Amino acid sequence: MVSRLLPSCLTFVLFLAACGNDLKTKEKVQAAILDRLQNHSGLDLKSMDVATTDVSFENNLAYATVAFHPKGDPNLKSGMSMKYTLEMQDGKWIVTKVGDSGGHAMPNQGAIPANPHTPGTTQ
Repeated sequence: MVSRLLPSCLTFVLFLAACGNDLKTKEKVQAAILDRLQNHSGLDLKSMDVATTDVSFENNLAYATVAFHPKGDPNLKSGMSMKYTLEMQDGKWIVTKVGDSGGHAMPNQGAIPANPHTPGTTQ
């Protein structure tokens, strides 16, 4: 009986681990950021192109850089970029901190920890 139970338990543990990795995707992080922007920013997203240009993961945190520029403007330098820190909570990504491209926290957001995966940053 024990010999039958062990493979079943191992399969279940591997299944749970695989499900957790399904959330660590650029698309899931971008969806959480867009949800935050639509519900809390007051920005007219219909007039802007929003692109997640970089995402890295560390344990239950995700660090993302998002570029904003006027819709139809091919010059990415005409816009701005923001850095987001997200935390995995109850099986979904939640934006916990927002800062400008230099990593400066936005009002009422607190400081953004340095992304350990970005060259030249320290923690």
